[in-house]
Amino acid sequence: MKEEPYKYVVRLPPAMRDKIAEAANHYHRSMNSEIVARLEQSFGVLPQGSVERQVEPPLHPHLEAIFRSGLSETERSLVKIFRRLSSTRQKALIKLLE
Repeated sequence: MKEEPYKYVVRLPPAMRDKIAEAANHYHRSMNSEIVARLEQSFGVLPQGSVERQVEPPLHPHLEAIFRSGLSETERSLVKIFRRLSSTRQKALIKLLE
């Protein structure tokens, strides 16, 4: 059974729309397919270092520090690795550990 795609309206600045249209034309796909491909690529791996600091919400480092304060170094490492897994792999790992 094929999943029905979720429809979501996004407001884009005109320059961004033009960039998406240009890239879609270059790769011979629709603008929708171009957006989906780029989102999938960006979520394949969580950003690290300076890139991560550019995309994270303003209070994220403070909230993470509070959350991680009660964790050992091994637990912090596991959380970091777990967050980088796709949701499917996270669920599979949880099921394996149960």
